[in-house]
Amino acid sequence: MHITLYKRGDTPIPPRLYGGAERFVYWLGKTLVELGHQVTLIANAQSHIPGAELRSVAADEDADPQACARLVPDSTDIVHLWDYAEVKKPFLFSVGGNGRPGEKFPANTVFVSSNHAANHGSRHFAYSGVIPGNYSFSEKRADYAVFLAKARWKAKNLHGAAAVARRAGLELRVIGSRNLPMNLQRLLPPIRGVRYYGMIEEDEKRDLLSRARCLIFPVRWHEPFGLAITEALASGAFVAGTPYGALPEIITPEAGALSINASELAEAVKNPQRFNPQACRNRVLHGGFTLLDSARKYIECYERILSHGSLNEPGEPLPETRPGFMAKQLLPWVE
Repeated sequence: MHITLYKRGDTPIPPRLYGGAERFVYWLGKTLVELGHQVTLIANAQSHIPGAELRSVAADEDADPQACARLVPDSTDIVHLWDYAEVKKPFLFSVGGNGRPGEKFPANTVFVSSNHAANHGSRHFAYSGVIPGNYSFSEKRADYAVFLAKARWKAKNLHGAAAVARRAGLELRVIGSRNLPMNLQRLLPPIRGVRYYGMIEEDEKRDLLSRARCLIFPVRWHEPFGLAITEALASGAFVAGTPYGALPEIITPEAGALSINASELAEAVKNPQRFNPQACRNRVLHGGFTLLDSARKYIECYERILSHGSLNEPGEPLPETRPGFMAKQLLPWVE
């Protein structure tokens, strides 16, 4: 099958620092090539996927939805879009975020978890898996916790994560905070038990996750998926999070704890013997959260679109954000 992947934006594929969607596009494209498919990537000019052809979008055309259509090879069987564009070929559209109230989505839209799909009136989803071999794993864990998210975004709840870590008597290492000039944040001592690393490269993130006791992930919104969760689990770190969005689909009692109460999460963090690092990694290996699992799910979607013309059954409505759904509403959290 000839599959064209399209991701618009200034961030190259793969990203050097932050860029969850771009990293997943890279992993998926690489895996599709390894599975024997022909892959074309339409993206930033600095992008690359081993074994794939790159057709780059000029900077002055990036906002032009027709730029993608002009670059799709004639031999393409299906186009996988992360940014919607009108194309003349069969397509699949991936949505990674939450929609606005009443927002409608095109046919052949796929979401990133069962909960995410349900919140948008759909049943079609594919988890954003990881490549387990990309993560270092050890049974021996150090006495610190990690926060991995956009620290400045209130819905990610860095304040709550810090509260959990303090109650557990553990240093919290924050990945995803802003870098100060000259990376001065690295020279600062921990501030009330919180050490800020800023935006770091993959090797350093991998090292921090490989030794962390746990990931503290107390989000206060309907988290569509949470790539940080599967990255932590693949590294052997359990997860202390809230029961919102996709988290209950990923985090089982063997792999972590869920609560909206900081005290309850702190109790879990203080008792790491409850969580075996290998069991955490197995949750990814055998739970459907590897990149190979994701690639196979997407291939099923591609094949259904090519054979039936659509993911949906005849008469099935197009996806639409469910009534009353507020993506940016802060959900309950107790300290």
